[in-house]
Formats: sequence, structure tokens, C-alpha cells
Amino acid sequence: MDNQRISVETRQVKLTLSSGSQLTGETFLQLHGEHLSGLQKVGEILNGEDNFLPLRYEGKVELINLEQVVSIAVAAEEEFDPLLALGEEHQIWIEPTVGEAINVRIFVNLPGGRNRVKDFLNQKIRFLLLLQKDQIIYLARNRILRVQD
Repeated sequence: MDNQRISVETRQVKLTLSSGSQLTGETFLQLHGEHLSGLQKVGEILNGEDNFLPLRYEGKVELINLEQVVSIAVAAEEEFDPLLALGEEHQIWIEPTVGEAINVRIFVNLPGGRNRVKDFLNQKIRFLLLLQKDQIIYLARNRILRVQD
């Protein structure tokens, strides 16, 4: 068993923590995502059951408590799926509990014809997916102070 290894890929991420500090490093992705349709997405990890995210930076691996993460940014070219752009587009301004306010785009297409910003924000997931220029930002829903549509 000692020589068995699970094959994983890495993804470069930038975390903002509740303390205000930022960490840039790599996290680990399984070769098959939740729906077995290719490489696992960072969002699948963040909205999964695990409470700690492994992050390799400065030559070591640390486990980061997701309850203390405000946001995680990933290059859009690595994480973007055209299905993310389905639905009604909204340009919104968000003020997080830590860090600068951000202008982002969201696409809302939820069951039952729910396509308002409010519907998007009230999803029962831990991290919301936001699009900003060349990156995807996963923002902790419980770390949002206010939003303007």
C-alpha cells in the first residue's frame, strides 16, 4: 500500500482568508470530477463535504479551513465551462467582509424560472461562482456584506 499513489492534477489558486492574509499556491484535483466529465473543478471541492482544502505553497502543504476562506481566485482559462454562461446575465457589485469590493458577472438559471440576483445569492452552497475578466472567483456566501445589482 505504501507505493500506491492516487493520480491528481494541481491548480494554481489565490486565497483570501478571514484574517485578511492572502495565499497563492496549488490545490489538488482528482482526474474525474463529480459527474465523471473530466478534471474535477475547484468549485466542486469548495462546495463538497470536506472542511479543509490542501494547499501547497512555499514548499509545504497546509490544510486550510474553508470556514475561514473569504474567496478563492482561479484563472478562467483553466476552470471556465461554457455552461457557466447559460442563464440571465447580471453585472453586480459585491462587498465582502474582507478585502476590496468587486465588480463581477453572474449568470442565473435556477429551477422554477428563478433568475434574480437574490435567487443566486440564496443558493444552498458554501461558495458562489463569480466571473471577473480573466478569472473565476469563488466567494464564500457567508462572507458577503452587501450586493448591488
